[in-house]
Amino acid sequence: MISDSQQSFKDFVLNYAVKQYRTSKKKSQNNYHESQRTLFESQIQGLQIEQNLSYALSNRRASNGDPQTHLRFKELSCSKTSRSELPLFTIKQWSQKKKPSYIIRNSQIFNDVIRKASHQNSQQQLVPIKSQDQIIKSYLQKLSVKRKVAPKPQGTEDLLNFEVDQIYFDITRKDTMLAPKFPNKNQNGVKQIFRNLLATAYDQQMFLDLARLRVIHNGMQLTHAHFFKFKYHFLNRFMLLNIPTEKMFNSCEKIENMRPYILNEVLEYEIYGGEQGIQAITKSMYKKILSDVTLAPYFEKIDVATQEIKFARLFFQLIYHLDSPNYSCETLRERHVKYALTNVQLTNFKYYLSLTLQESNIPWKNIRLLLRRMDIYKYAIINKKDLQYYVNQIGFHQFIDNFVNSCQQDTMLSELIIRRGKQRFTAHCCNIFHYFFRYNIKAITRDDLHLIHCKKAIINEKIFEKLKQKAIQEVKLLTNDNLIIEDFKEDWDEIRPIILGEARGQLIVNLGEDYLISKAHSILEYEFAQRNLNQVYETEEANMSQSILCKLNLLLYGVRFFKKQDLQIIHKRFKITYSQYYDFQQSFKVALEDYKVLDFVHQLIEEYEQFIVSD
Repeated sequence: MISDSQQSFKDFVLNYAVKQYRTSKKKSQNNYHESQRTLFESQIQGLQIEQNLSYALSNRRASNGDPQTHLRFKELSCSKTSRSELPLFTIKQWSQKKKPSYIIRNSQIFNDVIRKASHQNSQQQLVPIKSQDQIIKSYLQKLSVKRKVAPKPQGTEDLLNFEVDQIYFDITRKDTMLAPKFPNKNQNGVKQIFRNLLATAYDQQMFLDLARLRVIHNGMQLTHAHFFKFKYHFLNRFMLLNIPTEKMFNSCEKIENMRPYILNEVLEYEIYGGEQGIQAITKSMYKKILSDVTLAPYFEKIDVATQEIKFARLFFQLIYHLDSPNYSCETLRERHVKYALTNVQLTNFKYYLSLTLQESNIPWKNIRLLLRRMDIYKYAIINKKDLQYYVNQIGFHQFIDNFVNSCQQDTMLSELIIRRGKQRFTAHCCNIFHYFFRYNIKAITRDDLHLIHCKKAIINEKIFEKLKQKAIQEVKLLTNDNLIIEDFKEDWDEIRPIILGEARGQLIVNLGEDYLISKAHSILEYEFAQRNLNQVYETEEANMSQSILCKLNLLLYGVRFFKKQDLQIIHKRFKITYSQYYDFQQSFKVALEDYKVLDFVHQLIEEYEQFIVSD
């Protein structure tokens, strides 16, 4: 009977626990939040019941029980007497049993969890909230440990040291083209030069001994491809530093200024004859200017000798394409605003400069570069807002976002963005527009673009036209200035052959640059004389032979140092008729009939007809 009673009490307790659990489970289905709390409480209750049950089974004298009930649980023992062999029942003394070790362990773990949770809740408001920088820094550290990469430092100096180590390893170890050029170089000295270049991204002054730089690189036999690869490493590193695009281009421009010293080239200053040569060019140019009826009135009250000195200084700046505070765009705008100059006067000024450089036997490559650099100051001298001004009015990044969104609406361009990635496409658009802002010569040169696209065309002609149309559409939303829009169109036309992989410059080199130009020049001279075109160009200002060379370089290389509207202004004085222009076209067809790959020259001549013919 005692055993049965004991078992019945255990069943009662277990049934009670089961009923409590089922009740709590039914309530949990009605309300999710209430069920979480109820489930938690039921688990605690179940655990307490289990503990009480264990305690009741092991401790027969529980303090909260009924004394009479406990008598039933006292274990009886019997012994047989020797006489009657009848069992003799005696009451055993009560003794407390020890709790099983696993029950003690589970109970302690549970109590520890509850105590820690309550302690954390009470101390939650005392924990300081981490800032966003702290969270990011912690994340980067954990990520670097996971990837086994050293985390980037946060301070400017530490960051520069870190980046210098990275780019030094990339150039001197990983790059298969540049690594052989750094076998026995002083590591600290090379790293210091790299650090000076990277520091320009943080507006730090670049201290480099250019003469010593030339001596260091003398005999290394570096080419333009080597220099481009070197600059390209820094361009990528500047992009990883997440500096503004304008600052990135300024930093690349400083590296570009080192090109003649690293490649041991003859300085342009020496090509132009040094100080005496520049002064002679300036005097000859102003002599032509003062005899021109469209320009002479602007120099009536100006001392010509002083003006020659000023232009010689600007000429020096154009040669080295440096930014001087005395000849910045803002300074030149202030000096010329009172003259109310237009594009007509500026174009005639460039025209006489071109004639003077031709007479001085300056190589055409240098003439092209110098005249192209003059466009940097174009809108400042004629006191007009340039494209960059209008873009900055709405914000450069907002303009780029608008352009990218417009491209995404086109099916063909949308596929291109998806294929290349929106972030990469956006960064490329930023670089393209800054290339136009800086007039193609200061940071990223035409040679750089050629080396980037020489292996294969990144995009085809249809996509290029789509991008050009979208870009012009966005510019027209900013301004209706015809001069800005037409110049912008020609900037796209100028880079078309490079972007599409049509390396015209390299093509002409492969055909024999010097021989080709010399042969075409002699044929054109003969054809012009036979068609009486020499009467058009044999004027006081122009020499026919020099004019033919000018046109050959303009058409063959596609460098727009004279825009279409500039050509219209220049040729207006010659009053060329349709018949004369037809003879001009036929002369070029005869001169280039053996070079079918140069058919683009005839297409350009057709495009220029409406700007050159005055009849």
